[in-house]
This record gives sequence, structure tokens and C-alpha cells, in this order.
Amino acid sequence: MKRIIAFILAATMVVSFVGCAKSEPAPSSTAAASSDVQIEAKVEAGQKINLVFWHSMGGRIGETIQKLVTDFNASQDKIVVEAQFQGNYDEAITKLRATTPGQGPDIMQLYDIGTRWMIDSKYALVMEDFIKKDNYDISDYEPNILAYYKLNGTLYSMPFNCSSPVIIYNKEALEKAGLDPKAAFATFDDLKPTAEALVSKGGMTVGSALPDYSWLFEQEIGMQGKDFLDQGNGRTDRATKVVIAENGAGLPLLTKWKDLASQPYSKTFGKGTSEAYKQFGTGTVGFIAGSCSAYTDISASAQGKFSVGFASLPKVNKDDQGGGTSVGGGSLWIMDNKDANKAAAAWEFVKFATQAKQQAEWSIGTGYLPIRKSALELDFYKDYLKNVNPALQVAIDSLANSNARSAGSVMAVFPKARVIIENEIETMINDPAVKPEQTLENIVRDINKEIEIYNKTN
Repeated sequence: MKRIIAFILAATMVVSFVGCAKSEPAPSSTAAASSDVQIEAKVEAGQKINLVFWHSMGGRIGETIQKLVTDFNASQDKIVVEAQFQGNYDEAITKLRATTPGQGPDIMQLYDIGTRWMIDSKYALVMEDFIKKDNYDISDYEPNILAYYKLNGTLYSMPFNCSSPVIIYNKEALEKAGLDPKAAFATFDDLKPTAEALVSKGGMTVGSALPDYSWLFEQEIGMQGKDFLDQGNGRTDRATKVVIAENGAGLPLLTKWKDLASQPYSKTFGKGTSEAYKQFGTGTVGFIAGSCSAYTDISASAQGKFSVGFASLPKVNKDDQGGGTSVGGGSLWIMDNKDANKAAAAWEFVKFATQAKQQAEWSIGTGYLPIRKSALELDFYKDYLKNVNPALQVAIDSLANSNARSAGSVMAVFPKARVIIENEIETMINDPAVKPEQTLENIVRDINKEIEIYNKTN
């Protein structure tokens, strides 16, 4: 359903979304931050401030969000937050767009690629204003997580559910094949013999099931230390074109991707990660790639039949330098409902939700990364990493050891671009006659058209 909605949005939306990252000059359309904010909630005797929090976390993770909200409500007697599930990210933002400004939620969880739209829409207040007015110390927050949501040094929203991309592998099968995970997944060239060995020696039916997932494609561009877009990867000004053809990042990635997918020991389980996760959980697939947040669900599917391991994403080329991964997931926004008291109360919730203890508990309950460095030092979280989910340390280290250049590209048509990328990769994998050169040309051409339309109409 999520991908159907994403496709509809891609076909109909005029205003699109974007993810933001490191501190650089802001595009000309970026709203300037205002420091005129109230940071203390003022409550009349016998009354409370009621806040509505829209989120997109269903199932087990939704239960973890509800616990967080319940704990906040119990921690003080001034503010009551009501968590309301609004469907997946695309559904939630569609509902927000349909509301009259000021009549929607007080707090909004929004996915990373919605950042550009939220800034352009002026629906939300600027998180940096609350931080400065409150003299709030954010030095304990992981800088490579904060970087994604910063523009021109200004933090527009607070990171909340944050993930890092990883290789997800069957530990017992890899050991049976006699492979070391660091060497087995070091580069794209290493993935072929690893996948073959997982079938011939490791007892797997499928060695490699690399998902047709645009986020992974974007991450592998960054792993090469290359930009996806012009204008400083869309950061010094609005992007005007895709540059992965002219800078050499696109063709080697697509060539190696097609080669791996065409092998008899490899299989692609459709677009996205859902089916890949499901098949991996059966214990018949050697490795896939995806979000570190998948650990809990995949481990539950494994039912003790095998152990789940994480490895860093492979380099596209062994001599790639200066690359790294960027954070995925979503953030919290304080909505501009023209009520300073509610905004101040929302700020209190944001601070509570991102405290070290809450972030450690959130990570344990969901598989997402804690955004506070001090959360990693809490005894109960150390025990979790050591005895329950040791694989997550790979994702934590991968992101922490990344760099600002790899914080992620910024463009206002990301949802449309992701549909284009996944459609083209699907065609390339399924049709032996389609060459990577043609796939690259189509990706660049079609995304450039969307960028041109957006820039002309906005």
C-alpha cells in the first residue's frame, strides 16, 4: 500500500519533499529562522495543555511510541499528549496537506524526505529557535544524525526514529561457508563469491537477495564519496540536475548491481525491502540489505533457527575514499498552530522523547538507533547491545564513522525520484537486453524532468 500511495503522490503532487543535512548555505527558498518563541508552558490552576501527536508507527513500534507518550504524561502534571496513528508516512503527510494550517497536530513525526516540503510549507516552527532560546545543549546528540536535518547550520526538526543501512546476513550460514563478514561484504565485487559460497557451502537456497530499494542506491552513491546532484548535492542552492552520470558514480554501481542480480545464486524479491525481509526470515537466504531497524522483526521471524548479523554496506569500488552512509528514518516537528503555549509544551515533549534513557528504551523497543551518545553508556543499553542485539553496534559505528559529505542529497522531488530509480532498476534486472548505460540515462533524464518542473512551478 505504501508504494502505491507513493506512486500516486509522485504522479500528482506539485510540491514535493526533501531530506536535509549538513551545515551549508541554505537554498534561496528556505524560510529564515525566527527566534521569537516561547519555551515555558504556562498553565492555569487546575488545567492542562492538551497536545495532539501524529505519527506513522504501527504495530509493535506503535506500541513503543504509546509507551513513550504514557511515560511523558506521567512524568509531569501540566501537559497531556495524545498519540494518533495516521497511517504510513505518505498517508500522514497527505492528511497534513489536507488540513488548514494551524488546525492539524501540535507535534508531527515526518519521514526524512519530507523535510524540504515542511520547510517550504511553513507549517512548522524551527527547532533551532527553541534550542537557542532555552540554551539547550545538543552536544550529546550524534552529529551525523543531526546533520541530516540541518540546513545552513539551522536544525529544523529533531531527529527521532533514526536508522542506518546495513548488510543483513545469516551468521550460521556465513560461518559454515568459512567466510569473515568484514571481507565477505567489503566491496560489491566481493558479494558475488560470497553469495555463491553461501549456496554451495552454507546451505542457502539463495545466496544474495539485494533489494530493489532506492535508499540503498542513494547510499551507495554516497559510499563512493560522490554527489547525487549538482549545486553541492542540492545544498548550496536548489538542485538543477542529477550528476551521477558525469561524475562516474552511477555506471559502476548499476553494472555491478545487474551482474550480481543476474547470477543463479541471486534473486530479487520485488521492489522495496518487505519481501526480502520475509524471505530472509525463512532461513533460506544468505544476505540482503536494508535498515538496521529490521533486526527485531527479522529475528522474531527466524524463531531461533539462525542468528542475524550486520555488516557495513560494501564499497562500490575497492579504492573508493571519503564516502559513508547517511541516516534514514524520521524526525519530530513542532507545528505552527499560532498557540505559543502549545508550542512550548510540544518542546517539552521533544526534549523528553530525546533524553538518553528514553532513546535507549526506544532503540530496544524498535531497533532504531539512539540519537544520544550518552544512551550508549547506560548499563541496561550496554547489556542490550552485548546480549540481545550485538549486530546493532555495526550500524552505530557505521554512521558515527561517516562524514558530513555523505549526509545525503537534497532535492524537492525525492518521492518521485525513488519511484523512477526503482522502476528502472527493476527493468534492468528483469530484462537481460537492458544495459546499465541505458538504465543510468533513463534515471538521469526522468529525474531531471521532475526537478525542472518543480523549479519552474515553485
